[in-house]
Amino acid sequence: MTLNTRINEIKQINLEMAGGCNLRCPMCPQSTGREKDFMKRLPLEEFRKIIDQALPLGLKYVTLNGSGEPLLHTGLEDAVAYLTERGLSSLIYTNGTRLTPERFERLCQSGLTVCKVSCMGWDRASYTKWMSVDAFDQVRANLKACVAILKEKGYKAILQTNHLIHDYDKLEYEKQMYLENWVDYLGVKAEIWLTHNWAGQYANDGVKREQIFRERRRRSCGRPLAPVIEIRAGGLGGKHGAVVPCPYVLGMDSKAVMGHTEDTPLMDIVNGEKMQALRAAHLTGAFDSVDYCRGCDQLLEIEESLVWTNIEGRTYGTSRVSLVSYLDYVPKEPCGSDAAAH
Repeated sequence: MTLNTRINEIKQINLEMAGGCNLRCPMCPQSTGREKDFMKRLPLEEFRKIIDQALPLGLKYVTLNGSGEPLLHTGLEDAVAYLTERGLSSLIYTNGTRLTPERFERLCQSGLTVCKVSCMGWDRASYTKWMSVDAFDQVRANLKACVAILKEKGYKAILQTNHLIHDYDKLEYEKQMYLENWVDYLGVKAEIWLTHNWAGQYANDGVKREQIFRERRRRSCGRPLAPVIEIRAGGLGGKHGAVVPCPYVLGMDSKAVMGHTEDTPLMDIVNGEKMQALRAAHLTGAFDSVDYCRGCDQLLEIEESLVWTNIEGRTYGTSRVSLVSYLDYVPKEPCGSDAAAH
């Protein structure tokens, strides 16, 4: 049987503007030093070229982050405005330490749809540990001011926070503290997740999802099969615009490059040999043939990894900005599966 491993539309692009980060959070591969080739910032002309190529293919949503900190890019407001002018929804996912009320308002004026802030730590001590900087009070104060700006000036942007449970044995305590010190304090929409293992990189370093749920059914995460494309700011050999399968290859991007938008049309990469081979592996359940998929806990069916959310429509397996469900693209039964029990 011949598998259909091509896609003909692009609904969403996760387009990294800056590959570097100003923090060294211990649960993130950025903390040990990201590969140098991927620490660049995406030139605005390359950004515009990518968007223009994807627009005729059904593009509706763009997240301006991949794994780096988007606020490090001085042209971020220009990028948001470019999307707004073309009727596209936009999201940035930031660690918040550079999100001043002034910068937030400029992003709102540019037409930003969603600003999601990573707040890992439920009090000052845990925040300092997990975010690698003593900025708990500063970030809360700035976000409080951002909420006031939205109320006073009526911008359409939505401010959200994102949180991780770090100790599964203290899940209820950490969840309650997040709700009290972030969600209720700010009065925002938010989500709380179990930590994950970054495509198997942290499988033996205390991330418990892989250990606790190892007996769960292993299936495709749906990402390589969905009309959602992940593009890095940097790339191999000094290039920009490396297309990779998913955000979880952070720290080993070089193993997962499908091609570069700098020198190849986007759809030629999206339906190139490397991407089609990856899709075939996911369609047949041959996950162990792909080293960055082999130990990834995103292959496990763990609905409870979304611990709590008050974001309407946000469920396990959906995209942050578009709510596209990656699980809609998961084969019900692998075709000619050689996937073993995990």
